This record gives sequence, C-alpha cells and structure tokens, in this order.
Amino acid sequence: MCKRFLLCFHDFSVWNYQNATPILEELKDLAGRPFSVLVIPDTENATDDAIAGFRETLAKLKSEGFELALHGFKHKAEFSQGRSYAGLIGMNMTSGEAEFAGLSEYESSRLLQEALGAWKTLFTDENGEAEAPVAFVPPTWFSNKFLPGQVRAEKMLYEDRFSLTTADGVRYASPVASFAGIPKITEKAAIAYAALIMKLPMGLPRLAVHPVDFPQFRNVIHDTIRLAQNNNRKLVHYREL
Repeated sequence: MCKRFLLCFHDFSVWNYQNATPILEELKDLAGRPFSVLVIPDTENATDDAIAGFRETLAKLKSEGFELALHGFKHKAEFSQGRSYAGLIGMNMTSGEAEFAGLSEYESSRLLQEALGAWKTLFTDENGEAEAPVAFVPPTWFSNKFLPGQVRAEKMLYEDRFSLTTADGVRYASPVASFAGIPKITEKAAIAYAALIMKLPMGLPRLAVHPVDFPQFRNVIHDTIRLAQNNNRKLVHYREL
C-alpha cells in the first residue's frame, strides 16, 4: 500500500491572501504539486477591491490545481447562547477562535450554513454556479457532537484533530503536526512529533501550515515535507481519499 500524507495550509483569507499566496507557491515548488488550502470565507468589512482580489486569487489557485476546502465561517466566534461549558473552555484555550466549539445542534447548523453561504458568494461564477467545498475543517479543530454529521450531510469530508471522515463515512486515522500558537517550551517536541508521524509505516499524517508559521518555522516545514518524501509518502488531496 502506498504511504500518503496531506499538506494543508490553514487560515487563507481576504485579510492575508496577498502575503500568503507567495508562500503557497513556495511550498508547491518544494512539494512537487499543489496541495489543500483551507479558506476562511467571511469577507465582512473588507473593501470591494480586496474582495475582488481575493476571488481572483482563489480562482487562480484552483486553476493551478490547488484544492480549496472550507475552514469555518469567520474563524472568530460570535456570542452564542447555545454553547456548552466544554465549548467555553475550548473558546478560552483558543482566544475565541474555536467558533464551532460546544454549539447546540441548531447553532452549529446555522453557523455551518452561514459558512456555506459565504463560500457560495466567493465562488459563484458568471453562470451562477459554485462548486461545493470538498472538505470542512472547524477552526482549531474544536467542534461539537452535531457538526460531523451536519458536514457529511452536505457531502463534505470532515476533519478533526485526530482523524478524517469522508462523506461516505470512511474514517482514516490521521495525526497532525502543527506549530501555530504553541508555547516556546514545546517547540522541540512539536518538531520531533512532526518528524515521527512522517516516518511511521502506517496512518495518514497531516502537516498543518499556518500563515503565522512564517518565517519562524519555514525551515522546519520544508524539512518535514522533505522527510515525508524521503520516506516514500505521496502527497494527496482530500478528494483522493
């Protein structure tokens, strides 16, 4: 069986696309093919010029073969009366970025539909059609018990911190390496863990890259991609699972 891995660029948005796009091209050249880009679809308060440029960039990335997935709605939580105590803890741990954490069934569905609506606005073409996202990744991976089923009902793959579940219900164990927001004291451990999961003879490891990783972790990210390649791992997309 061919060993595989995923390279996923998180938090691509109207606010950072101009600075982040060169990083995508840099990583594409290193990885040997385009990879998965997780898009924050909300454009509230952005200028018309910024939104137009963002849409053009997304279309260009898609034409180059990048896979575009949905990454929450705003990546910043709104007040919700339907959030559980565990969800509040997740919110506190992530400075309010875990917008789906602990939501009630109704609130989770409402927010997911808002995210899909914002996606449709970004991707609707001149024929009035918009390709649905292939995958949904909740910001910071904090979620609620209703969201996985809601995502799969929309025919999208669902990603959590430890696994991937296709729309058809096929589940893959998938450890993830990420460096964003980690304490200084844990950096060496995180780097060692990234190397370990790429060396394992099984599983479907992910390398989750964030704009804030650059330039600090650029060399580490490059080394992790090379390590995966040297261990005969093939870079795949969500849609190929």
